[in-house]
Amino acid sequence: MIEPMTEEEAAKELAEVVARARRVPPRIENVAPPIDLALLRALRPGPLYEGFEEDVKRMRRGLEPLGPRK
Repeated sequence: MIEPMTEEEAAKELAEVVARARRVPPRIENVAPPIDLALLRALRPGPLYEGFEEDVKRMRRGLEPLGPRK
């Protein structure tokens, strides 16, 4: 069971958490490198469909691609 806190205790705890978060940089994992469109266009086997770049950005955020636009 969590014991109740006073406002002063909660403010102190919040200040400690914020101070710790500022000292320790966030861990960044599974970050994709930026898209090099010039290289991508040079390596492509055929024309990219309209909306491809937006689909790549969506997939990097974990969303489903929308597919070719008509």
